[in-house]
Amino acid sequence: MWRWLISLSFFVVVSCTSKNPAAASSLSLPPVGGSPNIFKRYSIRGDAEMMTGWSRSFDMSGVSFNEKMTLTLVTRRHVIMASHYRRKPGDKVVFHNRMGMRVERTLVGVIGVVGDVAVGLLDSDVPPDLKVYALPAPREDFSLLKGTTAAVTGQNRRIFFHEIDRVGSMSIAFRHPKVTKHGWGKNLVKGDSGNPSFFISKGELVLIETHTSGGAGSGPFYGSPLIQEKLSAAITTLAPGYRLRLKSL
Repeated sequence: MWRWLISLSFFVVVSCTSKNPAAASSLSLPPVGGSPNIFKRYSIRGDAEMMTGWSRSFDMSGVSFNEKMTLTLVTRRHVIMASHYRRKPGDKVVFHNRMGMRVERTLVGVIGVVGDVAVGLLDSDVPPDLKVYALPAPREDFSLLKGTTAAVTGQNRRIFFHEIDRVGSMSIAFRHPKVTKHGWGKNLVKGDSGNPSFFISKGELVLIETHTSGGAGSGPFYGSPLIQEKLSAAITTLAPGYRLRLKSL
């Protein structure tokens, strides 16, 4: 696995009314060579100690890192994962809130959605101090996201920064920036599948992808109307009464 410093001169925000991405974010930029770790000390069985640097401003409490097969909250009871890299019903699912306090649930059901997307059901709702991530509200054209920055996670519980290379009707791909100023980049490898990527919109992390392929990364695009339709149907099949949260970019 190769790692190198990459550029992150600013975070971007795209409003629902603007024609071009605008630079703005309340999240702290990482220093050059700063640690990309989310946790200072991680524990599957107990509370964790969070990093005190820039990564503390990134709310990763809705991502379950206790196995390499990462799960990401999209409702209080539903998690998404890579369909080709699924956890099984009966598996323990561990989250840590922003203070590092441990929350455990059990995965009770998993079904395929479409493409490389699967959704799982937890045995009960998670508490409100865990983050449920919004998905991009559908729009006619996402091409203006090209060249903007995404926060990309990996199996070792770290955050990296890649540029969006292309956005298709159902998929999104990243690239490594050419200029190095902030943070780290990573070539995604086996075991990173299913880890989430986020766009930063008005200081909030919006779920845009879970990894299918390596390199700079690519996977299903969660702003896709078809993926959202199929995902909503699967959520209702597993447990009715829950809805996806959407955020305009």
